[in-house]
Amino acid sequence: MKKLSKKITVTVEKTKTGYSAFAEDLAVFSTAKDINSLYKNLIEALNLNYEGSGYFVDQSNIKLKLDLQQFFSVLSCN
Repeated sequence: MKKLSKKITVTVEKTKTGYSAFAEDLAVFSTAKDINSLYKNLIEALNLNYEGSGYFVDQSNIKLKLDLQQFFSVLSCN
């Protein structure tokens, strides 16, 4: 297995119970209560997506993009 050489942009949104994330270019979604768990879940989901391709993903492949408008919207509702 070879390490994937590209960055995968993942949009992160704040939810009432933690965070949700999705990769727009891939059918990959995940949720978690904190950012560290979100990274772990995303790595697992992305590696499932690339299973069979001969590549693997680690945290260095993930580029988080915060949905700031949505993030502050959730924070102002609390």
